[in-house]
Amino acid sequence: MNRRRPWFLLTGLLLGLGVGLFLAWVVFPVRYTETAPDTLRPDFKEAYRALIARAYAYDHNLPRARARLRLLGESQPAEALAAQAQRALAAGRPPAEVHALGELAAALGQAPGARLPVTASLAVGTASASATAPPAATPTLVAMASPTRGATPSPVPSGFPTLPPTPTPLPTRTPQPVSTAGAPLVLRALKPYCDPDGGPLLRIFVRDAAGNPLPGVEINIHWLGGDERIYTGLKPDVDLGYADFLMVQDEVYQVRPAYGVAVTDLRPRECQTDEGSRFWGGWTLTFVQP
Repeated sequence: MNRRRPWFLLTGLLLGLGVGLFLAWVVFPVRYTETAPDTLRPDFKEAYRALIARAYAYDHNLPRARARLRLLGESQPAEALAAQAQRALAAGRPPAEVHALGELAAALGQAPGARLPVTASLAVGTASASATAPPAATPTLVAMASPTRGATPSPVPSGFPTLPPTPTPLPTRTPQPVSTAGAPLVLRALKPYCDPDGGPLLRIFVRDAAGNPLPGVEINIHWLGGDERIYTGLKPDVDLGYADFLMVQDEVYQVRPAYGVAVTDLRPRECQTDEGSRFWGGWTLTFVQP
């Protein structure tokens, strides 16, 4: 009897395995149901957008990416991508993912052949209608850097035009640009930004040599005890080549695009309206390709 027991156990095991396979494959098979992308959960939709953005970053096939995004049934896919890029940046997602999302959002939001030239209006903050500038003109730094490898020339400030009627910054220390060898982006304009509703913002615009906005450009913000990395194009409603950063009082900042000119000694500056009320303003920086 003891010698037969292993055979009975093996036979029972084989019978159980056969019955289980029969039930799994014949009686209760797994049924696969195709689900439309527009019925996915929000987190799955974000994963779907991220995959589309990575594919676009590889092949730059905009019609294919647009057709894939259309399956999500969203009326504003560019805004959804830009919002997801901002959330991904805040959550510390990989820079490649954030860059891909921002690049695709900018490509969807940019009309073919559209060109946005660099003008002085980009560097002037929107002011309230009741605010006017005092007689004193506010200095405006326009730095033209021509970096060469092995040399670090200092750009020469030139021009002191009078700003239009806006809240006027009070005199303060002017940030100085520092060129980086081999930089493909140079500082075209550095101007005060005074908006009571905007706060002490660093407003950054990036353009190519033809004046077109450049999305997806990495901007490094550095201050004592901290660093932040932002990307242009995450706010297409403002500009495809735009990025911003909110400064804190009593901090000094450095702004440098990846492979570009570094602007140092940036800090919140005091502004005032006609009524004499004071508030903290910031700076508008415009970088261009030479």
